[in-house]
Amino acid sequence: MKVDLFFFLFSLSSYHMNGGGLCGVKRDIDNFFRKELKLPEKLAQFTDIRKHPVIDLKDIIVQIFLMPFYGVTSLLGIDRISRKKYFKKLFRCKRKMVSSDSTIKRVLNWLDETESKSFLSSMLTFMEEHNLLTKRLTEGSEERRIGIFDGSVMGGHYHETFSLAGKISYPVMVENCGKRGKELPTAYKMIDEGRALLGRYFPDLILADSLYFNSNFFDKVREGDSHILIKSADPAFRNVLMDAKLEFDHKDFFHSDIRDESGFDLERMCSYKIETASENFAGYPVLVSHLTEFYPKRKKEQNSESWIITTDLSLLPNEIREAAHFRWQIENNVFKRISHFAGTKKFYCKNNIAFFNLLRIFFAAIAVFDAFLTLIKENTNKFEKIRCGIKPTWKNMFSIFGEYFGTGIFRY
Repeated sequence: MKVDLFFFLFSLSSYHMNGGGLCGVKRDIDNFFRKELKLPEKLAQFTDIRKHPVIDLKDIIVQIFLMPFYGVTSLLGIDRISRKKYFKKLFRCKRKMVSSDSTIKRVLNWLDETESKSFLSSMLTFMEEHNLLTKRLTEGSEERRIGIFDGSVMGGHYHETFSLAGKISYPVMVENCGKRGKELPTAYKMIDEGRALLGRYFPDLILADSLYFNSNFFDKVREGDSHILIKSADPAFRNVLMDAKLEFDHKDFFHSDIRDESGFDLERMCSYKIETASENFAGYPVLVSHLTEFYPKRKKEQNSESWIITTDLSLLPNEIREAAHFRWQIENNVFKRISHFAGTKKFYCKNNIAFFNLLRIFFAAIAVFDAFLTLIKENTNKFEKIRCGIKPTWKNMFSIFGEYFGTGIFRY
């Protein structure tokens, strides 16, 4: 049995709408997955320890890789799909199924963690070649490399994730924390490993929440000349925020150099005001900003207030505001997305090694699929033919592709 992932991908491009073909999309998909991403070589790096395997290890890895695409939220779900004719056809499988959930579980248990880590990070070169990992915080501002640290719990497993955020979200590293409260020590270790892994691609700006608002984290990030931006809800959390609050409340008395901007955000439909002052924290000069926003269309909690601190003194007030909002990329485009499409929030897996092998393959998949859709959108005419008027959400786009096979991708 030989996997034919590329037959599956090429089939997507032959979908016909309004009686017309999608000229050139098939060639683009071929180039994307085979020549540019070089997915076959990346899949080949996994070592099979079995003596006489009946099912190719690549087939099993690809099944896991496709779970977010199909919206399969459990191994039992992929077990059901692997018995379907349309799915077996992708792998040219003549057995009664591609592989069972028990087979996948066994493989995940003995799969080498270093290889799943390498597979996840192996997408980096491709992402950089296509300039997918840089971001302009505001129109006309310089392009920045941005990284986000955050911890989460999925299926009872606590983990720390380091995501590169640009035109797409790429969770390049994820590590087991063991238990709640160990996020910070894990993050310190990941910063060192991330610098060794990413080299010159390590982010210029690191975004984080209040958990990381301490001198040790500032020292660790600033060791490599990267900057930090942290968003906090409570000014009483740190004295430096209270000092800035005192300045904002008594501007005339302190005569300090306070910058402020206000306006209306059409994208988020809110009015805002941001005040920024210069302070010091942990021995570093910093900017402290007080951001207030008003959302007139919300029924509850129309007013939003937050405090932002950064070591990047070159950031303008509007860039600071955008960076604070951009921190949510890891929540919305990584954690919530993978939980929705692969069920990781409630994914029961007792073995830590098995779970994190699974999670790394999932993270690689959502980054690749995100890159695929982002690059397709650059060709406006081709993309308009594909979406055929439907709102181009992640779920809608893949549901269109799934119709070609006569079944809904998100059925299971």
